[in-house]
Amino acid sequence: MWKWIEKIGPMCIAHFLLIPIITTSILSMVGCISISPVIPQLFIAELPDSNVQFGYIGICKTGGNATICTLALATPPADLATRLSLSIDVVHHVLTLQQSVSLALPALNSILIAVGYVAFWFGWGMTDEKSVKSRRRWIATTRIVLWSAVGTAFAAAYLLTFSIRAMEVVAPPAQPTTSTTSTTLTTSAGLAVTKGSPLQVLQWAVFVFTALFVSTIHYILHKIVKEARDGILPKVEVRTGDTAAAGSDPKASTENDAPATATSGPPSAPPLPPLAMPPQNLQYSAIHSVY
Repeated sequence: MWKWIEKIGPMCIAHFLLIPIITTSILSMVGCISISPVIPQLFIAELPDSNVQFGYIGICKTGGNATICTLALATPPADLATRLSLSIDVVHHVLTLQQSVSLALPALNSILIAVGYVAFWFGWGMTDEKSVKSRRRWIATTRIVLWSAVGTAFAAAYLLTFSIRAMEVVAPPAQPTTSTTSTTLTTSAGLAVTKGSPLQVLQWAVFVFTALFVSTIHYILHKIVKEARDGILPKVEVRTGDTAAAGSDPKASTENDAPATATSGPPSAPPLPPLAMPPQNLQYSAIHSVY
């Protein structure tokens, strides 16, 4: 298996992981607003008594064989109640639960992945020696942005799970009707919450695929930095001809160099003969011979 991965290469694996990241991110954010097969099951929570499901951005109502979905963002509650044929109290309750789960984290995760991917290509494409500093900056930026995306994906998945559990505590399923609790059940009818497990699994899948993608990109950047560090010090190339001549006969080379050093330079003058006596004695002997 590892040989197969080495043949494909980390770059191909990284691009292959982008496909499930994009798919799961879009499905988790859009959720039940689409009426495509299986997708209506991707909701944050459901109000089973009212047949209402809601996701990050939409609200759906199922009745019989028909499903009505509408966008909840920037839509007045009265219009939502009219489109979905719901009471205004149920719509307000759904909007309150929907706003407790932040759409900002999944959206921020997608933005960080896109920015980190662009920064990665800038760092990958700069191979000129003059752009070494810029390449290091882009590599550092890529690491910071992509690992921030991993943290954001984890926070989004954890917050979704925590929020759904809180919804189940705040609005538990209705209990059987009794004479003492009839008033309470009348006011809370249709407001019980059931969690949507498929969307939780999908949100955690976004985190897993994001972590694998960022780990692969980090490995690629690590190889780039390692190769750059190895290329900082120039390698000294030794010519094989010189080493062979020097190592074959070192004595011959020294003997050949010795005559050259002896004959090099002008010939030295012969030494002067030593004087038989000092100059003072020569002058005294010359005067004595005159007289």
